[in-house]
Amino acid sequence: MSYSSKQTGNKTFYLIGFIVLLILQFIMHRLIPFMMDDLWYSTNLATEQPLTGILDVIESQIWHFHHWGGRNITHGLLQLILMGGGLFADVCNILVTIALAFLICELAGTRGSYYLFLASSLVILLNANVKMSMYWESGSVNYLYSTTWILLFLLAYVRQDLPGTAAWIVPVAVMTGWSNENMGPTCLILALMMMAYNRFKKKGIKPWMIYGAVLCFIGNLFVILAPGNFVRKDAIEYSGLGEMLWERFLSMLTAGASFLLPTIMLLLAVAVVYRYVLKKEWTFEILWLMIGMALSYGAMVLSPHYPDRATFGTMVLGIVCVLEMIGAMGKEEGKTERVLRIFAVAAFVGACFEMLYELAILGGMI
Repeated sequence: MSYSSKQTGNKTFYLIGFIVLLILQFIMHRLIPFMMDDLWYSTNLATEQPLTGILDVIESQIWHFHHWGGRNITHGLLQLILMGGGLFADVCNILVTIALAFLICELAGTRGSYYLFLASSLVILLNANVKMSMYWESGSVNYLYSTTWILLFLLAYVRQDLPGTAAWIVPVAVMTGWSNENMGPTCLILALMMMAYNRFKKKGIKPWMIYGAVLCFIGNLFVILAPGNFVRKDAIEYSGLGEMLWERFLSMLTAGASFLLPTIMLLLAVAVVYRYVLKKEWTFEILWLMIGMALSYGAMVLSPHYPDRATFGTMVLGIVCVLEMIGAMGKEEGKTERVLRIFAVAAFVGACFEMLYELAILGGMI
C-alpha cells in the first residue's frame, strides 16, 4: 500500500493544496502578457507580418530552420498558441502543468494526491527561474511543454506496456529529439541504455523501442544540424579560443553551483537517507535518472550560453528521481512517514511564498 493511500485523512488537504498551486499559477499567467520573443514569434518570421494562419507558421519555421535555429517543434507550437490569444495560452499552460505533474509521478512510479502535491510544489520551489521557464510563453513552450512530452517518451521505455505505444511513440519520439539541444540527445542515450538493460536482463527489446530511438536520433539531427544554428553562432564574437573556453567554463559552473544547486542538494540528501539510513538499494531506474541528469547538464557545454531556464529539464529529472526514492521511503511506518508529510508541506509553503513574491512584484508592491 502506498504512502498516500495510508493517509486517507490527508488526501483532501493534498488535493486542495494542488488546486491552490494551480490557481496561483493561473493568476501569474493572466498577469504576465506576451513579451520579448513572444512578440517576434507572433509574426511571420519570413515576412515580419502578423500571423494569419498555419501556412504562416510553416513559412516561419522554414525561415527559422535556415536563419535562427532548429527548435522548430517548440517554436512552431509556440506560434500556434500565440495566435490563439492570451486566455487560450494561459489555459493551455495550466493543462500542460497538470500533465507534467502527473507524468513526473508516473515516471517515478508513485501515485496519489501526496505525490502530485509534492511534485507540483518542487517544480516551482527548485526552479532556477520560474517566471521565464513557466509563465513567459516562449519559455513555457520551450521548457514546460517540451519536458512534458520528453517524460512521456521516457515513460514508454520504463513501463513498456502502455496502451498503443507502437503508434504514439512515433510523433513523441520525433518531438523529443527535436525539442532542445541538451534533453533530446540525453533521451536518446537513456533509451539506448534501457534497451541494453532489457537485453542484459533478457527481457527482450520491442520493435517500437528501436524505431523510437531512431526517430529520436533523427529529431536530434534536425535540432543540432539546422543551418540557422551556424548563422546565429557567427553573430557571437569571441576574441579567441581562450575566451570562448573560459565563458563556457563559467556558464557550466554557474549552472551547477547556482541554478541546479537546490535540486542537487535535495537529491543528495534524499539519496543518503534512502541508501545509508534506510538501507534501501538503488534501483536501475534511479541510477538511470541520475545519469540522465548528468548527461543533460554536461551536454550544455556545447552551447555558448547556459541560461537559468535551460536547467528546467535537468531539474525535472532530479525531481522524478527524488519522488521515486520517497515512494519507497514512504512505505516505512512511524517517524519516516511523519517526516515525509512535513517535507511535502514545507515544499508547498515555499512554492506558495515564491509565487506570492512574484505576484507582489507584478502588482508593484515590491
